[in-house]
Amino acid sequence: MANSASPLTAELLAKRIHTLINEEAIPVGSHLTEASYVTKLKVSRTPIRAAFQFLEEQGVVKRQPNRGFFLVDTKRGLFADADEPLEQGSSISPLCFTIGVDYLNKQIAGKITEAELAKKYTLGRSTILQAMHAMEAEGWVSRLLGYGWEFNEFLTSQATYDQCFRFRLLIEPAALREPGYQVNEKVFGQLRQSLIEAVSEEGSTISERQMYINGTYFHESIVNGSNNQFLIESLKRANRLRRLIEYHVYARRESPVPEYKEHLAILDLLEAGDNQQAAVYLTEHLERTRQEKMRIAEGIFTR
Repeated sequence: MANSASPLTAELLAKRIHTLINEEAIPVGSHLTEASYVTKLKVSRTPIRAAFQFLEEQGVVKRQPNRGFFLVDTKRGLFADADEPLEQGSSISPLCFTIGVDYLNKQIAGKITEAELAKKYTLGRSTILQAMHAMEAEGWVSRLLGYGWEFNEFLTSQATYDQCFRFRLLIEPAALREPGYQVNEKVFGQLRQSLIEAVSEEGSTISERQMYINGTYFHESIVNGSNNQFLIESLKRANRLRRLIEYHVYARRESPVPEYKEHLAILDLLEAGDNQQAAVYLTEHLERTRQEKMRIAEGIFTR
C-alpha cells in the first residue's frame, strides 16, 4: 500500500468513517482508534490517519496528546460543497460527478481513455483511475478490452430509466408483504421527524442532493424491514445506477413536499401493522412519482 494519502483519498475515507460513526450511533466523547478503522475499511494506517486529520479539520473529532482522536460532533455535515451524498458504502467523489455530468452534457465522448480524462481535468492518471474504478463499481462505466472506458447506456436512455421504475414497482411493494417484515422503530422515528420538518418548511431549503438522499434513504429503510437480502441489495443497486440522472431530475422538480406527505402516510400504515394497504399505497406512490419524473426526464434525454 502507498505510504501517503492524496487529498481525494483522505476526503473519501473521512466520509466513510463519518458514515460508520453515524450508522453505529457512536456517542460524543468516544475514543476512535485508527486501528479499528484500518480493520473496518481494510486500508493501511497512513491513509486512515490522514482521514482523521481531515475529520479534525472539519470539527468532527479532536486529537488529545498521547491519547488519539475523540468524537466531538456527530451531526456536523461533511462535504457541504460537494456534489455527492453521504450514502452507505458509496465511493463516489465530486470528480466522479463532474465526469458523469460532463458526459450527460455531451462534453466528453461515450468511450474515453484515462489519458484523455487526465488531460481534460488536468489531473494525474492515478486520480482519474481511482474515479473510474468508483464509477465502475456504481455501474456507470465499464472497462473496454485493451484500454479505455465506456459509459453505461442507462445514463442516457429514457427506456432504461423507466425500466428502473418498473423494477422498483415489482420489488418494493413485495418487500412490505414479506412474512418476516419488522418495523425498525428507531429508524422509522428518525424518518418521521425529518419528513415532518421538511414538510413544515415546505421544502424551501432542500437541495436536489438532499432530495435524493431523503428519497433513497426512505425507500431503502422501509424495504430493509423485509429482512430479505435479495430485495434489499437489488434496490440499492438500482438506486446507485439511477443516482446521476436523479440529480438532474430533482433539480427540475417543483417541490418534494407532496412526495414527503405520501412517505408519512406509508409510515403510518406500516407502524399500524397494515402492510397490505401500505404495499398498495406504495405502488400508487411509485407510479405517481414515475409519471412525474418521466415527464421531466424526457427533456433531459432529448437534449
